[in-house]
Amino acid sequence: MGLSKDVDVLVVGGGPAGLLAAETTASAGLSTLVLEREAEIGDPVRTSGGTSVETMRRFEIPERFYHVLKRLRFCSSREAAAFEFQDPVGCIIDVRGMYRHLAERASSKGASILTGANAESLIFEGGEIAGCNVKSDTSGRLDVRSKIVIDASGHRASLSKQAQLHGGFTRFGVGAEYDLSAPRCSQEEALLIVGSQYAPAGYAWVFPWGEDRVRVGVGILHSDSRANPKDYLADVMEDIHRFGIDLIGSKVREYHFGLIPSSGLASQFAGDRIMAVGDAAGQATLVAGEGIRLSMQAGLMAGQTAVQAISDGRWDRSALIPYEQAFRSKYARNLRISHIINERISTWKDNQWDEHIRVLKTIPPKTLAKLIQSEFAVSDILSWILLRPALWPRAARYICRFLLNRLGKSR
Repeated sequence: MGLSKDVDVLVVGGGPAGLLAAETTASAGLSTLVLEREAEIGDPVRTSGGTSVETMRRFEIPERFYHVLKRLRFCSSREAAAFEFQDPVGCIIDVRGMYRHLAERASSKGASILTGANAESLIFEGGEIAGCNVKSDTSGRLDVRSKIVIDASGHRASLSKQAQLHGGFTRFGVGAEYDLSAPRCSQEEALLIVGSQYAPAGYAWVFPWGEDRVRVGVGILHSDSRANPKDYLADVMEDIHRFGIDLIGSKVREYHFGLIPSSGLASQFAGDRIMAVGDAAGQATLVAGEGIRLSMQAGLMAGQTAVQAISDGRWDRSALIPYEQAFRSKYARNLRISHIINERISTWKDNQWDEHIRVLKTIPPKTLAKLIQSEFAVSDILSWILLRPALWPRAARYICRFLLNRLGKSR
């Protein structure tokens, strides 16, 4: 017979979303347990670690855990566009370091963290979720009963599917990367490479993250392509010097592999006694395939909702739905647009990429930074287009296509 444990909030997943949720609930005095299926927080690394400087500051992440980028360059087969930021907006995080910092913060507020613990299935009592059945490397079988479950388990979203919040995801960004020591590679510039030679239905990247460390990777959208990103990664490594990247004397320190849901925001992510956050809810910006920023915000929002619900003495869907409503109100429009863009660019041929890189050259750096983060401020976009008459016909075509697409889906 397995052991049993009772808590107010059970968080499944020790990534940024789950750890922010746990810190929030534990800070309010709620008994909180975090389950992480891996043996250590932040290991293995499953993300390239790109996010915004604003996010790091918003969540008071010490500067030693992220590396600020001053420049960004896009390259297609025949075109290139480079941008320099007076006030840097992007950064690459020390994934292990930052995740473990968040875990320490949650622990310091009173949250318990159990690693090597796999939440195998939800516990149902009287038709209601009552916790999770857990297999722990140290404790064996464990039944954890809770008032609220927060599913931060990642792209598998197995608990959300068991709770019938949503049916899971069918489209993913699949990434493979090498983490290198590269003493001759610039630490100030990030590079994105597009086109069929190196990343069909996706992009390749070079992301420096401090001292002499650099991540070089390839991400490909499945089901738009069934190509293996690791195969293309070998080509990128062989040809990277053609893009002005100096990897002479570099050594591969680690190999990373990961998936990010690219099906768009989940149809539902708050139900009776359960909320989904981060990848488990499809909360990723899909222009550049980045999930850290919204995962952290979602974890905070879900934690705050859990605190209020338990304070009110009820944790059914009506008590938890304010989390979903608040998230959708703030982010759903931009995420919907980013999903449409993501679906479109995954089909572009090399000549189309060349054309769009030429358009990118005309975008002000501040506007570009917002677009990459899937922040589509109409005023910024209009001010850019109106000052460039050559773009008016193309903008009109995009607007017509968008309206026709939405009209077709509404029928």
